[in-house]
Amino acid sequence: MTVELVCPYCRFSKKVPKEKIPVGARWATCPRCGQRFEFSASEKDIDLTIEETGPGPESPGKEEKIEKVLQRKGSPWESRSNLGLWHGIYDTFKAVLFSPQVFFSSLSFEGGLGEPLAFGLLVGSLGRMVGVFWQFLILSSGLLAFSQSVFSHFTMGLIFFIVIVIIPFFLILSMFIYSGILHLLLLIVSGGKNRFEATFRVVSYSQAARAWVLIPFIGGWIGGIWQLVVQTIGLREIHETSYLRVIIAFLIPVALLFLVTMAVLIPLFIYVNRHWIGLLHL
Repeated sequence: MTVELVCPYCRFSKKVPKEKIPVGARWATCPRCGQRFEFSASEKDIDLTIEETGPGPESPGKEEKIEKVLQRKGSPWESRSNLGLWHGIYDTFKAVLFSPQVFFSSLSFEGGLGEPLAFGLLVGSLGRMVGVFWQFLILSSGLLAFSQSVFSHFTMGLIFFIVIVIIPFFLILSMFIYSGILHLLLLIVSGGKNRFEATFRVVSYSQAARAWVLIPFIGGWIGGIWQLVVQTIGLREIHETSYLRVIIAFLIPVALLFLVTMAVLIPLFIYVNRHWIGLLHL
């Protein structure tokens, strides 16, 4: 359920989830005109008005919380109808790649999954298609010893099918699965306060880091590393948590993999050691 906050001075409005408004808070500062006003729900949401009335101007902490919610907005991509398609894409790319802290600290964590999914699918698919192109170039030029035998199995029809169908399908699947696992890990460390959609938005918009794949051969590595950096910054900002919690969330699978590996290798090492000792005594 939402409450619509409307500035009486410039008529700027913002729908805010009821649970995001501190109980008893009645004052907010408009992010557009800077005026301070006593807020109330609009007529269509009048039944959601908070009944408790706070002390008013002497509640700066509550006012700051409401102001922070009001200041979060959609990405330039989500405003492309006003900015234009290319401006929306370019401004989003620039913000994610070069100022992710500013971008995600002001990014709304509500509004649905459709817009961030569309952006992630578009730029992520293009990045992976370019990656396939570089692999295709390596194979076709015979830079690898086994390139001719591998390349002979790829027809243009198969390559086209992989690029148009397989890449987008697996990208969508991977974004949802990866976001779900990542959000679960954040919940384990108490760092996922703003729900799954916030995590999914970070994962989707971080696909902009795939732009580095335009650099031949090494761009994929650069893009992968920078995407991880962007996600770390983005999750910290959008969930309003600490870098330590985010880093621990990322390290949990690494720790589990290490423990599983040790659980397999240690008994194997003991078995092999005993076997060789037994052979030496024969």
